[in-house]
Amino acid sequence: MTMALAPAIESYALGRVDVGDGDLPVAIAGGGPSLVMLHGWTLDHRMWQPQIAALGAHFRLIMPDRRGFGGSTAPANLAREVDDIVRIADALGLDRFALAGLSQGAAVALDFAIRYPDRLHAVALAGTPLPGLVPNADSVPRDEFAAMVRNGAFALMRRTWLAHPLMHVDNAEARARLARIVDDYDGRDLLTPSTLPPFTREAIAALPMPLCAITGSDETPWRIACAQLLAQAAPHGQFVMIADAGHIANVAQPEAFNTILTDFLGIHVPTTV
Repeated sequence: MTMALAPAIESYALGRVDVGDGDLPVAIAGGGPSLVMLHGWTLDHRMWQPQIAALGAHFRLIMPDRRGFGGSTAPANLAREVDDIVRIADALGLDRFALAGLSQGAAVALDFAIRYPDRLHAVALAGTPLPGLVPNADSVPRDEFAAMVRNGAFALMRRTWLAHPLMHVDNAEARARLARIVDDYDGRDLLTPSTLPPFTREAIAALPMPLCAITGSDETPWRIACAQLLAQAAPHGQFVMIADAGHIANVAQPEAFNTILTDFLGIHVPTTV
């Protein structure tokens, strides 16, 4: 893994990790126990900028661009992302670490927790989708978005997605931050759709690590129900709701989000790791 300083709002180092069929940019900031952070759909590692200063004071933040997004060259494939996390952890010499994810990134994090429980101290999941486990899923018109991408209507696709309720934030600066990231989204994953294995309540009930299920008070009812199920089904689960935040809670209410993660991980992650 090569590493060099990269310009950013807050300072971090940016390297690349080979994942077999391409590579992933991996931003690293802060110091202390390692926390791998997985961004949501259409976003990249820059969505975690509001966390770098606060969480980086306590943890070494490891923020990849997931395959199919941002500056990654590996093709989109949700089923391979668990192995990507293994490659990143191995490249950095991590035996065990904490893991956090938002939305689609939270689903990948949950998949990793189920398949590699011995490698995690704790897992924090925000806005996790659980199709098949919780009825009445909220709607993301992926087929419509894919048609826009195939027809070259990238501006329309991005504009439509930014107007979707899942992307809503009240703060103008936060909206601008998300818009800058989505403006770089190129729709690769929509042209080669992939899925994660279905989650089962039994698999969640077998998780040995502490789990924090986070949601915003203005999140869709389905995502709130998903977070509640995670907290109830996981043996060491807890449910936390952030006031005045929607789906992208880490951007909408960063201080509350950062406090929740700092407190949760501070209890469950060894400081000597």
